[in-house]
Amino acid sequence: MFTKSFAHFLFCAAVLVISSVAAAYVEKMPDFKDKRDGRVYKTVQIGEQRWFAENLRFNVKGSSCYDNKDYNCETYGRLYNWAMVMMVVDYYNSRSLAKLSPKYKSGKIHDICPNGWHVPTNKEWKIMRHFVGKKGISDGVGLSLRSKETWEKEMRIPAGSDEFGFNALPSGERDFEGRYFDMGRSAVFWTSTEYSNDGARIWWIYYDNRNIEGNYDTKETGASVRCVEDRLYEIKEPPSPVPVVVPKVVVEVQGRKVETVHIGDQVWMANNLDVKVPGSFCYDNKPENCEKYGRLYPWPAVVKLSPEYVNKSGRDSISKVRPKGVCPNGWHVPTALDFHRLDSYLKDIDNATGVGTNLKSRVGWPESEEALPGTNGFGFNAEPLGSVSYTKPRMICETIVKQIIPPAKKGGVADTVFADSCVVDSTWKSELAFGGFGSFTGFWTGTEADSVSGILMSLSNDEDDFVRDTVRKDEAHYLRCVMDPPDVDEIYDSTSIYDVRDDNRYKTVVIGEDTWMAENLRFAAPGSYCYEDKDIRCKSYGRLYPWHVAMRLPADYVEQSMTGSIMAEHQGICPEGWHMPSNDEWIALGQKALNMRRGGIGSALKSKEGWARGGAPISAVSGFNALPSGSRFADGEYAELGTSTYFWAAQGGDGMGAVYWNIIHSKDDFTTMEDFENFSFSVRCVKNKLAKETKEAGSAATTAEVPAVTAPEGSSANPEVAP
Repeated sequence: MFTKSFAHFLFCAAVLVISSVAAAYVEKMPDFKDKRDGRVYKTVQIGEQRWFAENLRFNVKGSSCYDNKDYNCETYGRLYNWAMVMMVVDYYNSRSLAKLSPKYKSGKIHDICPNGWHVPTNKEWKIMRHFVGKKGISDGVGLSLRSKETWEKEMRIPAGSDEFGFNALPSGERDFEGRYFDMGRSAVFWTSTEYSNDGARIWWIYYDNRNIEGNYDTKETGASVRCVEDRLYEIKEPPSPVPVVVPKVVVEVQGRKVETVHIGDQVWMANNLDVKVPGSFCYDNKPENCEKYGRLYPWPAVVKLSPEYVNKSGRDSISKVRPKGVCPNGWHVPTALDFHRLDSYLKDIDNATGVGTNLKSRVGWPESEEALPGTNGFGFNAEPLGSVSYTKPRMICETIVKQIIPPAKKGGVADTVFADSCVVDSTWKSELAFGGFGSFTGFWTGTEADSVSGILMSLSNDEDDFVRDTVRKDEAHYLRCVMDPPDVDEIYDSTSIYDVRDDNRYKTVVIGEDTWMAENLRFAAPGSYCYEDKDIRCKSYGRLYPWHVAMRLPADYVEQSMTGSIMAEHQGICPEGWHMPSNDEWIALGQKALNMRRGGIGSALKSKEGWARGGAPISAVSGFNALPSGSRFADGEYAELGTSTYFWAAQGGDGMGAVYWNIIHSKDDFTTMEDFENFSFSVRCVKNKLAKETKEAGSAATTAEVPAVTAPEGSSANPEVAP
């Protein structure tokens, strides 16, 4: 029975797979010959930059080949410590080159790369990663840059695509004691950017990671070098269009219209608030600056408390969930959790760009060697408008003798140890000081850190991230209000379903002859999980279930299946009156989506929001609203949030693995496979159509009682929740 139906299933599934025709654009460049040793290197243009497509092999004293074997240098290039890379003495592996050499500050030190080329700065690596992240079609920048061969295989990570011709090879590294490790597993590249006295910035790709990561390492590490040309090139391919976000006027505050922007499931003000209250400021005390930039508030003014709360806890006086404060009706002062949701959403759908970079305006921020320019990728449009703080105490210092060390030998000279002794100037008075305009901006949360400090989210010109800070409550910063979320009755209409087990509601959609949940199941069954074990993920993406938990079957059912255990409409973990979708129902869904003729199946089934940028086009015409909820491996690792979604089908066992259906962000495919590894995926339920008697007849062969599902160790579900 299974063999015939499964053959039909495979044929239909093949019909539903639509291949992506997208491909990354590669600008071919001529080879480059290094006149110093005659070696020739392939090169490639990525964005405006021209890079070596091979690791540097120039031999300098002290550099090495992996395992001290010359043939490894020919394939993988040489390994250098940072002083070799910068062509300075080893002394600078433990001392700051920036502090001791004016030439380093002015960029006049010529490094190990040939004339006309240089070792890339940390920022130049960021620029390249940003371009590849926007243009690449692989599910991770690291995969886009990796060579297709020589990398150790990792079951859960696809092979490298090398779609930009960068050809990153797993050349490994050498530690400061001379030990070699990770050939076949890692590629580590130096930058010319110093991090500390004994550390410098690096970028690395690892065999079990889809991305390329920036970090720092000790300068004595032996790592690879890629050179980048001094000049920039025109991007021949038309650049990606600037995301168009059209703000809507939704509220009027004190006679002023306030625009908004929708990011994820939140609606934010697209301007800084300008509501005049006692204790607030206009930058430089100029009223016209309030009109242009919004108003600066100390924390008590933001949450509508008296000035005494600068040094007093207000936790019992304001809402911890939705503090209204000075915001207009229907809006509230964002909590630290509200900003965390914003930060998480942006990381999920655009991991090639820092959250701070996406939130910053495209103009106004100065150039920085440490950060990319703002992109205003989502319309938040944060400008560098400074802050107000009280001046630090003025100190009066004098040099005093701290200690006299007697001479080591008779007749010698004693050593004198001096130190600075400082006290606060008695004539000093604290004054307000405006600062940071053009380089910094901060946004208050309604969350206190302690009685004298509040939580601030800040952006600066030398950071790509959105940084959480703890600052004094008497400082004045800007405020962005966030719209109150709609009530449940506003979200769900009469077509929605109510799950009496846990009070969850779900939107539904009719596609063909079937009524589907238009959201992922959130029922907290024992043995189910929230992505990264974070409750906020369950709220947005639903829970992840192993197949046997979703089906309410024994954990070993795939290997030890029992005939008749899977019913015609198998309820599994679904609410009463709903069931786990069969393969025929998944196939019918795909066929209906394809018939809508608005792109391929994946395009029609995906949600408009949540998918990583740079993927295949999305029409979302079906209303199925497939979110990129990722997956969980049996060993507890989570992957692919923002880039993939997987749904269980009610089929498995009797020689088959657990069957699932998959959509990924870079393609328009809707594919099916089997799982034997106990992965955890999402669940969508379908409304029952069969009469109860028919279902019972279809499962009459089942006589054995199915054991109850037990929660494995480490499960994030509440074991007290009943089905």
